[in-house]
Amino acid sequence: MTWQEEKAKTQAMMREIAAQVPEGVSINAEVKETGTLFGCNQAGSNGEKLHSWTGSATVTVTPGSNTESIIRGVESHYREVQYSVEIDRSVLGNYRIQMKPPGEKSSYIVTKGDSDQIRIAGWSECFLLPEGFYPGGSFSHALER
Repeated sequence: MTWQEEKAKTQAMMREIAAQVPEGVSINAEVKETGTLFGCNQAGSNGEKLHSWTGSATVTVTPGSNTESIIRGVESHYREVQYSVEIDRSVLGNYRIQMKPPGEKSSYIVTKGDSDQIRIAGWSECFLLPEGFYPGGSFSHALER
């Protein structure tokens, strides 16, 4: 897939995850349009360097919401649809899940963000950049337009 397709697929999945936050609890969900490119630990079929698009989303919830309970609900939903789900605690001690869709190498982390927020981070599958593109600097911003 192209970088455009991988970015769009990753952002769509982050929107889907955000939609799992119950109505009446979710105030706002924002998927950031810009992201960052990271090198992958695998090479293309001809040994080319592959990259992954990484982005984030934030769901603002009603003040005082139990974000851990909400994240556990997200976890339950994705376990039911056969995602691989790992659980741990963030450095700050917040409940955190990492999910991988079946048959894919993309990945999503869901955890508590700032006060009354749930943060979603997503990594696309690896892709080959168009020849001549530099994967740093303003590259990720230039591709957003």
